[in-house]
Amino acid sequence: MILNSKETTVAYRCPKCGKMVFSVVGVFTLSGDMFKLKCGCGESELVIQYTSDRKIRLTVPCIVCPSPHTYVISSKNFFEEDVFRMSCPYSSVDICLVGEQNAVIEAAKQADEDFLKLLKMAGVEDFESFIAAKEEDDEHHSDITPDPEMQSIVHFMLCELEDDECITCKCGHHGHYEFKFVGSKLDNVLIYCTECSASVSIPLTDPVAANAFLHIDKLKLT
Repeated sequence: MILNSKETTVAYRCPKCGKMVFSVVGVFTLSGDMFKLKCGCGESELVIQYTSDRKIRLTVPCIVCPSPHTYVISSKNFFEEDVFRMSCPYSSVDICLVGEQNAVIEAAKQADEDFLKLLKMAGVEDFESFIAAKEEDDEHHSDITPDPEMQSIVHFMLCELEDDECITCKCGHHGHYEFKFVGSKLDNVLIYCTECSASVSIPLTDPVAANAFLHIDKLKLT
């Protein structure tokens, strides 16, 4: 008897060298604790894991942001969609594609074209120029880190709002919510759903803004 294993193709763009990384992933490939799809340059990797309820968690390097993004999707989305797209919650750029091989390849080409259009609108000619500028910017801001106290406050507020079902997104009240600090001075907090990629950015630029955040009673992510 021959088992007809489910397979899907996964693709992401390496934020270091700019190349698309493709791999076929089967249901038996994920039978272990973790699967890592690494770029040939050795500078990035996409991590795939099963969650406790047998959904699939992907931690994806981002071509735009300095940190990877996490998405939790169903096995059906992972193995049965022609193309399932995961976008950067901050820029809406597709950073991961999952699905049938030829469909993923075509979607990757279209994503490249769309991203190049955005770059040219911003005055950047190609991926290589963008990556060079991004590395220079990351190095310039490498000494800037979020305030640990503010991180604790945001985490506490997010947990309270989620427990009280006061956060809504495309998933209703049933998303999985995370946050990160963004902006040149890391003075805005981006709260996003890892399942539907809906998000909201909240300024914490001064004590008044931070105090206003402490008193919010609901959040709507779009």
